[in-house]
Amino acid sequence: MLIDGKQIAEELRVKLLSAAHSLTRQPSLGIVVVGENPVIESFVRIKKKYGASIGVNIIEVRFSEKITTEELIGAVRDASLRSDIDGLIIQLPLPAGINTQAVLDVVPTAKDVDMLAASSTTAFARGEAKIFPPVAAAVQEILERYNINVEGMEVLVLGHGRLVGIPVSLLLRHNHAHVTVIDKPVRDLAEHVHDSAIVICGVGMPGLITKEMLGPNTILIDAGTSESAGKVVGDVDPKCAEVARLMTPVPGGVGPIAVAMLFRNLILLAREQNEKG
Repeated sequence: MLIDGKQIAEELRVKLLSAAHSLTRQPSLGIVVVGENPVIESFVRIKKKYGASIGVNIIEVRFSEKITTEELIGAVRDASLRSDIDGLIIQLPLPAGINTQAVLDVVPTAKDVDMLAASSTTAFARGEAKIFPPVAAAVQEILERYNINVEGMEVLVLGHGRLVGIPVSLLLRHNHAHVTVIDKPVRDLAEHVHDSAIVICGVGMPGLITKEMLGPNTILIDAGTSESAGKVVGDVDPKCAEVARLMTPVPGGVGPIAVAMLFRNLILLAREQNEKG
């Protein structure tokens, strides 16, 4: 069964529209963009469209790809202090030569809707965060909607990146799943996949998982994206849908839900800031 991420995102959008309108002032999301990259521009357009649909103001802060790490850190720090920005994201990837984590770490927890600063990741790992990283929140949303309790389940996470693998594995361990993380090629991948009740992918390798690898009733959550023959594809071969109990397609699966969760984070942080003052 394929999970319709676009439909879930639309249902969430209706709730977020109401939540945004309940705030004392219009919430604003700052997006830091460095250089010119068609993929980045696509991500920015998606966020702008979704934000506009729920009444969120999007403030773009753009810089040349020639900017240095030190200059970008200063600019991000300045943006984070703006009173008209409730949440701030650094649109990834940044150009080669930029220390990405150093830049992400400048975003204060109170405005870190992407939860990518080291301080935010630490708070999430400790169970002290007020919001979830967007992809982890999207995975949680899917599990809850389909009444899947991961406690005691064998879960395989492929990839250990900052956007998918790290936050998702933390989330699952918080929920008492038995989590195995694989972040490099292994000979017995098919065996690991077959023995796992849930497989979550964030590698960016087209067709990594095939239907022959799957055990009975496998749940596949594909958060990996890459380009193949001019199309955006996931880590899971689409034919897996013939076998899997549940599966998220790429595109149209985890991605739209994660965008909705980013804006849910923004509204929660904006409400907290409004209440403070």
